[in-house]
Amino acid sequence: MIRLAALVCLVLATGGCVSGARSSFGPEDRLAAAPMGLQAPSHQPYRFYLDDPAQVAVFEARLHAGMPIGPDGHRDLVALSGGGSNGAFAAGVMAGWTASGERPDMEVVTGVSTGALAAPFVFLGPDWDDKLAEAYTGGAASHLLQSQGLGAFFGSGIYSGEPLRKLVEHYIDESVIQAVAVEASKGRLLLVATTDLDAQRGVVWDMGAIAQHGGPEALALFRAVLIASASVPGAFPPVLIPSEGGGQQFEEMHVDGGVATPFLALPETFWSFRDDTGALRGGRIYVIINGRISPGFKITRDSMGTVLSRSLDTMMRTGLVNTLAGNRAFAERNGITFLYATLPDDGAADPLDFSVESMRRIYEIGRVGALDGSIWR
Repeated sequence: MIRLAALVCLVLATGGCVSGARSSFGPEDRLAAAPMGLQAPSHQPYRFYLDDPAQVAVFEARLHAGMPIGPDGHRDLVALSGGGSNGAFAAGVMAGWTASGERPDMEVVTGVSTGALAAPFVFLGPDWDDKLAEAYTGGAASHLLQSQGLGAFFGSGIYSGEPLRKLVEHYIDESVIQAVAVEASKGRLLLVATTDLDAQRGVVWDMGAIAQHGGPEALALFRAVLIASASVPGAFPPVLIPSEGGGQQFEEMHVDGGVATPFLALPETFWSFRDDTGALRGGRIYVIINGRISPGFKITRDSMGTVLSRSLDTMMRTGLVNTLAGNRAFAERNGITFLYATLPDDGAADPLDFSVESMRRIYEIGRVGALDGSIWR
């Protein structure tokens, strides 16, 4: 995070005069917009804003109407956070969880940033654990950070977005989309968060609904959402999603979902909610944090890049802790089990170290901790 923020500072300091041309559209057009070629039915929208109570209410009604209870007798939500290369931790947790025999059925799986990339495989279940492990530890991700060189001063990302796009296209193919669609037809949910920069709002995408639409448009949007959710602003270029609304066509700009929320369990609009019906009682929420959450002491050098990066790191950690607290309070109030897993405080966890050696080490921490259950708090 520190190295990344320092690079971002450099680009911000020198590249402020460069901008990319975009079509003009107003907020009313954006609110009525839908991805090109994928008009969703009113009862099953493909996405909603995290901070819009009306849109969240529509989604909540779907949960109550069609959310199944798994064979294990529980409704389980598993949320995967961001964390760059530390996403190998979640992959390891899944493998160890499966081997322990304690892995839940996972009626809802959500992902943000690197967690979004892992989410489809987690959603599809234990049979896809090997594919998930390969994506993080097989070496395919080791070439993600390809500098754009001088091109960084004329674009919106320090690193090229091409390696990330190729990685997603390699692992997310038609067979994955079809498998997701089958599981979504059972009432299960696969959700991914991005950040809509134009609107400055977090967006939740129903990836199962997109997969059920089928066809090349659905595959393209499915991939675009995953890439956008993992595109850290300033590091990777944003993703422009073609849309239409208000009688015109335009491109929405989406970036890393972690800008709006560190992980996606329950929107803030839910935190004060009390379920008087008892419908939620007995549910379980598992949050997998691909990183550490405890503060770490470090002498901060008095320079612009170091001070800014340290401040950003502190801000993100504080937001993560507050989001954990809000979700935990909701769970306790409504009789829901709440557990979370993080990397150990004493372990090295550089989110920009995509070397095979580092990612395999992080993977093993997750696998061993989930196998014996010690990873859960």
